[in-house]
Amino acid sequence: MNPIKIVTDSTCDIPLDLLESKNVDMISLNVLIGGKSYLDLRELQPEKLFELVKKYNELPKTSAIPIAVFEENFEKYVNSGYDVIFMGIDSKISRTYESALQAAKKYPERVYVIDSVNLSSATGLQILKMVKMRDEGLSAKEIVRKMKQITPNVQCSFAVETMDYLYKGGRCSGLKFFFGKVFHIHPIIRMEDGVLTVHHTPRGKMKKALDLMIQEFKEIYDQGKVDLDTILITHACAYESCDYIYRKLSEFVDPKFLLPTHAGCIISSHCGSGTIGIIYLEKE
Repeated sequence: MNPIKIVTDSTCDIPLDLLESKNVDMISLNVLIGGKSYLDLRELQPEKLFELVKKYNELPKTSAIPIAVFEENFEKYVNSGYDVIFMGIDSKISRTYESALQAAKKYPERVYVIDSVNLSSATGLQILKMVKMRDEGLSAKEIVRKMKQITPNVQCSFAVETMDYLYKGGRCSGLKFFFGKVFHIHPIIRMEDGVLTVHHTPRGKMKKALDLMIQEFKEIYDQGKVDLDTILITHACAYESCDYIYRKLSEFVDPKFLLPTHAGCIISSHCGSGTIGIIYLEKE
């Protein structure tokens, strides 16, 4: 059996040093702002991104990973004797999945491409699950088969601090934006079947949205349905909110299962500063 190389993209929102320690390769998407292109997480961090948004008074544009980049990456590992598994951002959100799929056609039975049907660290959570399987000695085919069973059980909810980015990015109407501002609505967005949907629209302070996410998570946890390998708290420069959720979850979850992570520039550019989510795998 060939050794396995797991490859992901920068939307997985798992720290680079953690990915490297797990022997996972990460390919960056591109972020364009102020007339300059940056490699997500390698040349541009979210804090700097938000500074550039204010400086240029424009939202960044993002672009998928080109086929040629995937071809180069896959060729390198296949020629070194690896079987490759790639999982990145949901196929309905970015052309990155299709690019990887096209590049993989050159290496049948050696390169496998899986649709995460998710974004942000909901993809990263699946990457960490694949790492565990790889380290347990499963083959690439076995991992792909198991992941197709696991992927539908990933739960991903995000609370949005400000609707400005959703509005400017064309993801909510002017009327919704107006009422959101007036009534201080912080929508909770969920990923369902590869599509972003509004799950709740709590009004008032951001803490209400955070408490609602914590409450819903605890209900599932109390039923014994949460996979405790890793529970992610992912945010876009929402450090206080992250600390708050971490403290609250630590009251009933062993902190060793909790992993706070920072959203990269691609995800941050679409949801805006202050966004935060709880991501976990639900047991069947």
